[in-house]
Amino acid sequence: MPFFSSWIKVIFIIALAFPLYSETALAPPPPKRKPARRPPDCNVFKERLHACTNEMDPICGTNGHNYYNSCVFCSVMIDTGGSFKFKHYGKC
Repeated sequence: MPFFSSWIKVIFIIALAFPLYSETALAPPPPKRKPARRPPDCNVFKERLHACTNEMDPICGTNGHNYYNSCVFCSVMIDTGGSFKFKHYGKC
């Protein structure tokens, strides 16, 4: 009988401790944050204006227009004499 009573004690202690840890153990992990991206460096594209790929990485300019990628954004910005600037990555 002493063996049976010791098992009851162990189960009782586990039952008391489980609610303390179950809430955090079963919770989903926090969402991963994306690293901050820097504005595109338009000096890279000065030599090859409008020779851009069709890669889709949208950029929103301060003029409210969407651009397919950094190359297209920089090409148009250089052509217009810098009349607008980088606002954020993604669609406007």
